Amino acid sequence: MKLSLALRTSFAAFVAAATLSLSADVIRYQAAPGSKIKLDGTSTVHDWTVESGTIGGFIEFQSDVPLDPSLARTEVSVAPKVQVIVPVSSLKSGKTLMDDIMHDNLKMKENPRIKYVLNEMKPKEHKAGEPFQFDTKGDLTVAGVTKPIEMVVTLAPIEGNKLKATGLKEIKMTDFGMKPPAPSIGLGLIKTADEVKVTFEWITARKDEKKTASSN
Repeated sequence: MKLSLALRTSFAAFVAAATLSLSADVIRYQAAPGSKIKLDGTSTVHDWTVESGTIGGFIEFQSDVPLDPSLARTEVSVAPKVQVIVPVSSLKSGKTLMDDIMHDNLKMKENPRIKYVLNEMKPKEHKAGEPFQFDTKGDLTVAGVTKPIEMVVTLAPIEGNKLKATGLKEIKMTDFGMKPPAPSIGLGLIKTADEVKVTFEWITARKDEKKTASSN
């Protein structure tokens, strides 16, 4: 059976588009110095803050993704591969006792890393001169427990072929199987609130090497 001219043309266009997609360059941005993550919480005696300057991982996406924030765009197609790693041991409060309690609560010996993997990224409305913002969905693993989370992430190019991703997310310790600490040193009277606010500024640097989507 012969295919109609329109059908043959449509099929050829589909094959061409698929081939172009498979051969598109994939750009990799690797974690770079200058990142920071902060955890803020409260207790019955004082507010507390824990920080780390170590955020590992990478971002990969096709090279045709528009990243120039000076241009207004109504649609931005982005489907990156993202993995983020934070060593639990790098989280510090400046107080040894608090750090020991925190690391124990995070089950550091069995689960030395906090991990995030992106599943979905949808662009929000963008105006010229503003950073790109995205509604994201991903899986966060803390203390060996993985939970889906949603958050708004801002992505902006910065000097030196780098990207800066920033965001904020409030989580609960109990969602990850952790009991809010009540240190025995305070006879159990010092109680920590379940809610923790996580803010981050993640710097990644573009690698010179390129690879094609077909080589994944």
